[in-house]
Amino acid sequence: MTMEDALKKLESFITSLEEKGDLSKRKLEPSEIGIFLRYMDKYRECLNELYFSKYKRKSYSVDIYKQHSKKAVELFIQEAILHALDINHKRPDKPFKDRLGESINKLRDKLITSPTHWKVHMRIGGVAPEDLPYKFGKVEFWIADEHNLEKLKDKHNAIVDSRTEPLETKEFLKTDFEDFIKRYFFNHPIATVEVCACDGEAACSAARRELRLTMDVINFYSGPDLGAQIYFVGELQPTREVLLAFETHQHSYYQLPRRIGPFALLSLKDIEPSRAEKVGFYRINEILAKDDRSQIEERILASVQWAGRAAVKLQQRPEEAFLHYAIALETIMLGRQQDVELAYRLSMRTALLAGETPEKRAEIKKEVRDLYGIRSKIVHSGHYEVTDADVGKIRELTIICIMRILTEKPFTSMTEEREIDNWFDQAMLSGRLLVDDAQP
Repeated sequence: MTMEDALKKLESFITSLEEKGDLSKRKLEPSEIGIFLRYMDKYRECLNELYFSKYKRKSYSVDIYKQHSKKAVELFIQEAILHALDINHKRPDKPFKDRLGESINKLRDKLITSPTHWKVHMRIGGVAPEDLPYKFGKVEFWIADEHNLEKLKDKHNAIVDSRTEPLETKEFLKTDFEDFIKRYFFNHPIATVEVCACDGEAACSAARRELRLTMDVINFYSGPDLGAQIYFVGELQPTREVLLAFETHQHSYYQLPRRIGPFALLSLKDIEPSRAEKVGFYRINEILAKDDRSQIEERILASVQWAGRAAVKLQQRPEEAFLHYAIALETIMLGRQQDVELAYRLSMRTALLAGETPEKRAEIKKEVRDLYGIRSKIVHSGHYEVTDADVGKIRELTIICIMRILTEKPFTSMTEEREIDNWFDQAMLSGRLLVDDAQP
């Protein structure tokens, strides 16, 4: 969706709020709660569509989510709503239409603000320090020794000195920052990613996304056999696991001690050049370093990323590894093709089970399709950021469906999978959905 289309949809949503009267003075009756919740779903929809929209800058398209954090976009939208509806009654003499136009124009200006360059530094684990510094793709790996920390401190202090705070405040900020980086960064491997973004949170999000992609690619090439992988701090910690098995009749017992998790440091320079060329290591490095990747390159990266995630789960979570490898295969073989039948069956069955009325079922069907679209973004583009509302909605629908099958008739008497499949088939044939709604 283009940014202008998303703004028009938001404009329509704000107009519908205005038609409901002064919301700041209204007390919702119990019968109106459902209407209010539908407005919240509409708000969530406007936020998601604007966040994932594009606009033209010169000769190329710009993705808003790559330049702004989702929280920043949500704040922009909230400011636009408050300005247009004049909740605080600061502009009672200005017509709603004029306030609405002003708020949309201000929102547009904020969204198309030119991004600036940021360098984001993150502590990581699993990298052999003697191999650093090392640049792979857009990520530079280095060790936070005294010399490198001094350079970070100088950058921070120059920013502090340019401010207008009292001298004692500046000195406190400098000392506090120096203590912080020594305590958290000193002698640890660091990953630095340079990104373009319009706010600090968006910069951190974009950098973390790029680092996650790069880590998954590296872990794909390191493979589980090496016993080495790189990871975010706190994500993986090697430990000793002990399993004790006692025979029921006390004739014997079995003890299985083992070390789980990454137990070796990954050497980024250890791959042999001729083999690196053969397995595409250099090509993937070139692809990662690009700002504008082709559709084929994005497809390759998405598949390798899922396979890299699978590689680090083989030891402890083979089922997840299987799923991730399956997604990697689907991605590389099918690309962005959508399994319409799967999405259709998922949305129809959820609507049948969770919706009480034809209208509610039609609404749930659309919500499931939207949530499935988010799943597709995660799988096919590597994008992973979701809102609490998105998670809450899919959790709500999942719990409703589980509870009904677990506790209600006729499901409680069913013993085979084909029985529940037959129930869904019969429910659809009996016309529980509106004819228009039943179209895929």
